[in-house]
This record gives sequence, C-alpha cells and structure tokens, in this order.
Amino acid sequence: MFSGALNYMKGLVGTNENLQVEESGDNKGDIEPEQRKGLLKQLSSYVGKDITSLISLPVWIFEPVSFLQVMSEPLQYNALLSKASKQDSEFLCLAYLAAFNCALYSTAVRTRKPFNPILGETFEIVDKKGEFRFLAEQVSHHPPIGVSETISEDYTLQLETLLKSKFYGNSSEVEIEGTNHFINKKTDHHYTWNHLVTCCHNIIIGSLWLDHYGDLVIENHTTGSKAVLKFAKSGWLGAGRYSVTGDIMDCEGDVRYRITGKWNESIQLFQVMDNGSSSTTSTCLWEASKEPISNKFLFPRWVEENVIDLDDEYKKILPVSDSRLRSDRIALQEGNLDLAAKEKHNLEEKQREDKKQRVAENKEWETAQFKKVDDAKFGYRWNYSGKYWEEREERVKAASN
Repeated sequence: MFSGALNYMKGLVGTNENLQVEESGDNKGDIEPEQRKGLLKQLSSYVGKDITSLISLPVWIFEPVSFLQVMSEPLQYNALLSKASKQDSEFLCLAYLAAFNCALYSTAVRTRKPFNPILGETFEIVDKKGEFRFLAEQVSHHPPIGVSETISEDYTLQLETLLKSKFYGNSSEVEIEGTNHFINKKTDHHYTWNHLVTCCHNIIIGSLWLDHYGDLVIENHTTGSKAVLKFAKSGWLGAGRYSVTGDIMDCEGDVRYRITGKWNESIQLFQVMDNGSSSTTSTCLWEASKEPISNKFLFPRWVEENVIDLDDEYKKILPVSDSRLRSDRIALQEGNLDLAAKEKHNLEEKQREDKKQRVAENKEWETAQFKKVDDAKFGYRWNYSGKYWEEREERVKAASN
C-alpha cells in the first residue's frame, strides 16, 4: 500500500524484521523459537534506531517478493479506483478513494519481509483484462525510495514510498514518507494522499500481529474538497482495533458525507443532512473478500496470478531488471533456502561494488524510467520519462517471431 502499498499496501512492514505467525491458528510459516531468539540477539543493538537498511537479515525472514512487487498489490482493488473516476460527484469520488485506501490495508497483514529492491530494479504488471498497466522502479537505495505509475482508461495513479523504521525490542514501527497522486481523467481533478503508520507487534515473544493507525487525508487540489480518515490505534486487549471513521468535506469545510467501518471488514458511507445529522441508510463502499488463502506464504490469489506468476513465455519479454527474475526470490519460492541466502548475498555484494565504482568515478546514479522534477505546488514529483513500454513492445515482437 501505497503506501503499498503499500502498502499501502501488503507488506507495509516490508523493510523491518518481521516473522510469520498467523492469528488464524494454523502453523503456516511459523518460526522456531530459537530462530526468534537469534534475531533478538542480532537486533539488540538497534533498539530505537532506523533499521530500514542498516543490516542484512537471514533469508528465512523473507517472503518471495520484492517490495516493488508489494507496491503493486493495492491494484487488486482497481475496481474501486475506476468507480471513483466515474463518479459525477467529487464527494463520491473521494468516498471511493477512501474505500480503496481502507481495502489495501485489509490485506496488509502478512508479516514476512519482502526483499529490499536493488537500485534500478523494476517491476511491471500488464493487466490481463487490459484495464491498466503498472510500472515501478527503485530510484534510491539510501534512503530506500520506490516509485510507480499506473495508467488506465479512467485514471493515472502515482505512488511514492520512502520507508523509515524504528525497532523497539519486541515491536517495530514503520513510517512511510512520500505523496501519492491520483488524476481523474473524467474530471481532470488532481487528488493526493499520505500514508499511515504500521506497527508489527510481538516480533520476539508472542503471536505476531500488525496495526495500521493515524490520519489519512485525501485532498482534491482542484476544488479544495477532502476526506479525512482516522484509523484507530489498537488499545488495551485490542480495543478499537481496525476501526475507521472519517468525514468528507467541501471546500468550505462543511461535512457532506461520513464514513465508518473496519478496515478488515467493510466501509459504509452516510450522507449528512442539512441539520448535520447522518442519514439512517448507508451505502456499502467496500467489503473484504472472504476467499480462503491456503498457499505457504499466504498470498491472495490475485497476487499469485498477477505478481508472482512467471512462465517461460513471460520471461522472454521481461527486462533483466524485473523483480520476478531475481535469483534469490526464485530460490526462496522454490523452497531452497541455502541457494536463496547465497543469491541474496551475491546481489547485495554486487550492489556494494557498483556503488564503490560510481564513487571512484565520481558518478551519480541515474534513474532509467522516472525522473525527479521540481513542482511549484508539491515541491517535487517523480514523473515517468523513460521508454519502458516502447522497449517492451519490441521485446514482445521479438518473442513472437
């Protein structure tokens, strides 16, 4: 989430030291107690520090995806973005964007760590139904920054994630900086929103669980209307956990709609009457999927089919920079932890050597697909400026010959 998203998004704790223990009671992915103790010993000197890219972690902590792949996962809720774009009312557009942001957090509950992207790594999704195309690039390693752009017939979505984390002993907290941009092609209205805070509890002792909390503000910069969502922080014995409330306001600050629900269940919309009271009937903006998940790493089916799926024909059209082709990721997915650890080490060493060479030659890293440009309103923007899709088309033609 997007904040991928995201995670905003699934794996929003993606650069933290997280282990897999599901609340459902099954033992998929459980970590041995001795491994958890070993992790505490390794991390004890980092309490209170930003650990986003300070240390190299053992491979058994990871899931077989890169954080760029996690950034794409909110697009399993593309239907909500399309609904937002097709609304005649700017307030209903805000309502569906709010539902989108709640939905993406509903699946951000996995606690294994995605692989840190290599500088220059890319990831693509070309929707099988032809509804959108997604491209992400790791544009910075220190600090770690990933950016992406999704193009559809209805909208353009640009996500930015700059991860910062703190380790507190038995918990780890992630804050994501960066502004997400949404352009409604029907109205040409420009929306932005921020990220929540995510905390992973019981890293060393107890059952792991995630909490997402804070204020998320979705602003229409064209008209001045906005939605302000409050994600409650879980209290003692789980009080208030998952709760979301929010107001959708016009440019004068008058509340037009209210939102209530739980980010793991459903979101309801109530119209506000002239006297300030909410209507007695509501519209369900979104309801969580009840589709069972049974694979080892607890990936939803959409992720299996769109994010991880890799056959020989697809390999022919992917660039070598694509996350799917990472040797450590593939080895981990196949269950070969020794090979995954070796390949992870090799990739990290090569990245260090490449940086040394750039420093020796007094060269700065140049991004391939996105460029950071000054922006009078937002300070800066990451704009797509590459030739990725043209080059992809050439690879598709070559593979078909």
